[in-house]
Amino acid sequence: MLESGAVYRNLPAHAIAFNAEPKGKWTERDAQTWDCYGWDWSATEYSFLRGLKCKVMAGGKEHLGEYLFTVSPVGDGFSAYPEQAKEFSFVRLKSGHLTIQPTNHTVFRERSFTDNKLEFPSPLKRQTDIYTAE
Repeated sequence: MLESGAVYRNLPAHAIAFNAEPKGKWTERDAQTWDCYGWDWSATEYSFLRGLKCKVMAGGKEHLGEYLFTVSPVGDGFSAYPEQAKEFSFVRLKSGHLTIQPTNHTVFRERSFTDNKLEFPSPLKRQTDIYTAE
């Protein structure tokens, strides 16, 4: 929303900032690792992640920020396959930029549970099986 009260939409993620002078150059690749899978999404704010500090890998570099919310693609041709199933965290970076990163590009710091290192774990085993109830 602009100060005039008008809502301005259809901005790409790299054009969205949380202050008038965000730090550093920010490109499409920095703001969003993957293109959209389709038109349908589900948005969730995980209450246990609300306001947590996090580190993201964006544009090949690590950045610090704060979790905002998560979106998950629904009903597309990719998300049913484990190697393609992703949720995307929207993160407000300390630099003032927005980034949208998949879960494997994001780690969170929860002071009563995680250690203080805030490092990406390696290697984690990725899911390869599809489970169904029928």
